[in-house]
Amino acid sequence: MHKRILIIGGTSGVGAELAKHYVNAGHDVWITGRRRPEKTEATFLPLNISADPKQLAQDLDLLLADIGKLHTLIFAAGYLQRGHIDDLTDDDLATMVNTGLLAPMLLVQRLKREAIGPLKVILISSSSQYTPREREPAYSATKAAMGMLGASLARDPDLGKVLVVAPSGIATDFWDGSGEDTRTMLDPHWVSNQIVDLSSGPFKYKYAKILRHPARVEVVECLNNQMEPATP
Repeated sequence: MHKRILIIGGTSGVGAELAKHYVNAGHDVWITGRRRPEKTEATFLPLNISADPKQLAQDLDLLLADIGKLHTLIFAAGYLQRGHIDDLTDDDLATMVNTGLLAPMLLVQRLKREAIGPLKVILISSSSQYTPREREPAYSATKAAMGMLGASLARDPDLGKVLVVAPSGIATDFWDGSGEDTRTMLDPHWVSNQIVDLSSGPFKYKYAKILRHPARVEVVECLNNQMEPATP
């Protein structure tokens, strides 16, 4: 089936790998990011998620007006500022909340109304969703909230499949300037393949961790349309 897919944060890392996969599979794909990628066959639309919630809502409305109706939303955007809570600025906190929680909520709210059939939602969070870290209080909180958002959205009978994926560290540009050693991190192409596999088949809600040391997938929860455990 030919699909129309929007990937928020699709200009680099896992989002870019997913865009490449779905374009090669013959689907129409739109990607967003702060900067235009050097090479992509997907349609690029600029989107900078800032600390201003009103501006975010306006920017998303303009974005969706350019795209029209969709089958699938993939949210792969991330914004991390490290520090104890009193080290972080108001803009740091607001931008992390807007990127990690408000943006996906606003998008699902708008896209559900105009979707082509029940909207399929894929939320890509992080191991910070379930691992508290001293210098990531806001980031960890928004990732945990994103996970609960997905679990709650799946209870809506008018939405399609909801997949929440929490990868461990991935070797992408996300870590540039952070001092993180990415040599032991997951390969973004491999991670994107796992997400594609996880999103296939019949289910209503699925939550999975993508772990490293060794690289592996752990499906934490999988429910069918009656919100009961899906048959293996």
